[in-house]
Amino acid sequence: MATPPPPQQGAAPHNPYGTPPQQGAAPQHNPYAMPQQPQPQGVPYGNPYAAYQQQPQPRQPHQAGYACRFCGAQPAAPGTVRGHQGMVLMMRFLSTHGPFCRDCGTSIVRDMSAKTLWQGWWGPASLFITPLTVLVNLVPRSAFRKLGPPVGGFRPPLDPGKPLWQRPPALIIATPMALIALSIVALIVIGAATS
Repeated sequence: MATPPPPQQGAAPHNPYGTPPQQGAAPQHNPYAMPQQPQPQGVPYGNPYAAYQQQPQPRQPHQAGYACRFCGAQPAAPGTVRGHQGMVLMMRFLSTHGPFCRDCGTSIVRDMSAKTLWQGWWGPASLFITPLTVLVNLVPRSAFRKLGPPVGGFRPPLDPGKPLWQRPPALIIATPMALIALSIVALIVIGAATS
């Protein structure tokens, strides 16, 4: 098999699958040819990773468009609700992230705070971490309370339920805390009376 001769200057390129070009005729359309796309300046062969390099920018909290991650309603605010479980030798930190509407956010804050009040005290370090966790949840709670009523979700929002101080876990923890506070006051009064 012989190799074809090199193309001469000014001659048309050799096309083994097409018909030979004729003088003055327009070039024929090749149905199997790949479409040619313009190449950007400075990139000789294009950038195959260009689609991966263009990442969406995160939305800012003041922009419209946040939807609740549970019910899809708007308006919603971003926030992280935290929880804590104390065990004798270990502890576990919990969190739920996302934009939440007013009702879903309030429900999550109340639920996780109630569970923290019930499950958070059972370890030496957890005695200090549990109250801090409940206090940290006040920040997203205030953001959710500022929102308007949820509208336009794909399902009904979560039921906020009873306030935290009316839930049984909070009452179970509040009773011993109140007894401890009363005993401290009683000791101070007794100490002042005897001296």
